[in-house]
Amino acid sequence: MVAAWLLCLFPLLLSCSSDTSTPEEKIRQLLAEGERAVESRSVTAVEPLLSDEYQDDRGNDRRSVLRLLAGYFLSHQSIHLLTQVTDVTLTGDQEAEATVYIAVAGQPIESTSQLLSLRADLIRLHIRLRGENGEWQVVSARWRRAEPIDFLN
Repeated sequence: MVAAWLLCLFPLLLSCSSDTSTPEEKIRQLLAEGERAVESRSVTAVEPLLSDEYQDDRGNDRRSVLRLLAGYFLSHQSIHLLTQVTDVTLTGDQEAEATVYIAVAGQPIESTSQLLSLRADLIRLHIRLRGENGEWQVVSARWRRAEPIDFLN
């Protein structure tokens, strides 16, 4: 009786444990991981999020970006981010783009209303991603300064 019950339950358990996240959900999870990695000031946590083929419009490759981050982490003992993912677009079967607005400060940022009172760096980041074996990685990024109004849209 118990064995029959377990056999009936087995397919249900498998379906609950399988990953049914959409590509957009997986990309948003990757971006959240990136936020946690930067706030924890961990280069080793950022590393797997970047493709070996990473290249940006400023001539940085994966290795140079990790080196730049290491320097930033050393010179900033406290990093707090407020991020807003405004757009995730699948551009191909395993390719996507995302736009993220990021406020960077030395103290916690609870809401967008604090942006005017804090000395925060405001950044608009446009990234390209590629998926391989269900895992997404950043292959390039472009950034520019953002304005507080960008966070209100």
